[in-house]
Amino acid sequence: MKTEHRFAEALKSMMSEMPLEEVSVAALTRRCKVNRQTFYYHFHDIYDLLALVFLNEKIQGIEEVRNSEEMATAIFDYYIRNQRFIDETLNSAGKDLFVEFIYNTCYKCFTTFINNIVDSKRISANEKKNIVRFRAFAYSNTIVYYLSTHKNKTLSGLFECFCFENDENMRKEIIDLLDYRWRTNKK
Repeated sequence: MKTEHRFAEALKSMMSEMPLEEVSVAALTRRCKVNRQTFYYHFHDIYDLLALVFLNEKIQGIEEVRNSEEMATAIFDYYIRNQRFIDETLNSAGKDLFVEFIYNTCYKCFTTFINNIVDSKRISANEKKNIVRFRAFAYSNTIVYYLSTHKNKTLSGLFECFCFENDENMRKEIIDLLDYRWRTNKK
């Protein structure tokens, strides 16, 4: 196993036991059985290592989701499996790394979803990106807010945050955009 990945696994493990701010380079290197110089050869600091963790994280089953409910369920399941690690990340200066990870996950999912809508072939790539960005931003921030602020986290509690939204709304946005374009070009 590569040294970087050993450090990443050690960091996740240690953050399941203590806050990120209490994890030291010395403790990490002891756990990985390497010297401090090895850590600094690969990383500038612990936050650099945390960034690597989130660059390599995968949410189980996320590639197979077909709609936003399945996406939110997969993300919540990921949270439950890594709860202490994520809670410690959310309570640290590394919170933005988790926010970016969830945003990128939502962005990829919504890109797939929009490309599966037949009418989306009639809008430009830039228009698709705007819809996907908006949805990824809304969903990822709602998910992170829920995970950051609620003590008793449940999947149904998370779904309540999305009571305003369903997958049919994205189709309607595309139809509305096409209708608007048709009306403005007709004049």
